Amino acid sequence: MGLMKTALEERNIEDEDIDSYMRSPAKTIPSDATLRDLLKQMKESRVSSLLVSENNDPVGIVTKNDFIRKAIRLRLDPATTKVSEVMSSPILTLERSTPLEDAKSFMDENKIGHVPVVEKGQIVGMLFQKDTVRKEVDQKLIDAFSKSTIEALQNFMLETSPLAPTLSEDLPGEISAIINLTDEAKNVEITIILNCYEEVAQKIYQGLFGEDASSMKDVCNIVTEIVNIMAGNVKVEIADLRDEILTLTHSVLARSTATGNFNFEVGLPTTIVGSGHNVFGDEKSSTAKAFIPFEHEGTQKILLGLIFQKKAEV
Repeated sequence: MGLMKTALEERNIEDEDIDSYMRSPAKTIPSDATLRDLLKQMKESRVSSLLVSENNDPVGIVTKNDFIRKAIRLRLDPATTKVSEVMSSPILTLERSTPLEDAKSFMDENKIGHVPVVEKGQIVGMLFQKDTVRKEVDQKLIDAFSKSTIEALQNFMLETSPLAPTLSEDLPGEISAIINLTDEAKNVEITIILNCYEEVAQKIYQGLFGEDASSMKDVCNIVTEIVNIMAGNVKVEIADLRDEILTLTHSVLARSTATGNFNFEVGLPTTIVGSGHNVFGDEKSSTAKAFIPFEHEGTQKILLGLIFQKKAEV
């Protein structure tokens, strides 16, 4: 850990710290990996920086900007050039208890967009500057989506309770049903992701039909139908929340010209299956998101993901 230098020590001030904003665990790449390996891992991990490790110790950090500034300009061969040749070292770090505003100032002053987070000398995560600027989803929207989700699940005889929203984009369940709410006139699209464990979907199927599902398709159809019902319910619940939604998706000028309630159309649901799957695309870093866990019988079994953005131009 000799190549790490703590940038800010813990301070005794009342402020939100960076713990809930960092991504954990921090993604790493070996120092002898090639630049081609680097680009592949960044794409798969959906990150713009990686910690560089050597014998399991962090020795540097490498970013997409490092690749552009050093590899491309110097015409280095991605197939043979090692990550260690373009990485930045030593590593600046922030304590896990660092106040958020202090972390923002530090990153601005040092002109960096990524900084490892440490606790007791060990790296426990990575803080990305873009993650420190988040649009807060209004509680009215959280309540509306939570209520519609609970009601949809009750239709399938599953009682759940919402937990506090989380910042993590990790989808713990094996099944995700995705559906869009779109208002063409106001240029708004809300993507709804209902992620659940296969065992929960199996339980719902057994409760409805008195037998085990004969195929994964039957199990997925249950989750798809739940998200379809939920979307139909929530579009009514949020129709009059114009300001709360447009604040997340549009500029002040665009919001000032919008009138009337939303008239959302419900799209066709799709399903993704598999452990550790990803449903997110190339959303802008400023895109508003919310993740609401739901517990069943005392354990989190379902996660509701929401993405608010302008409708993609065709």
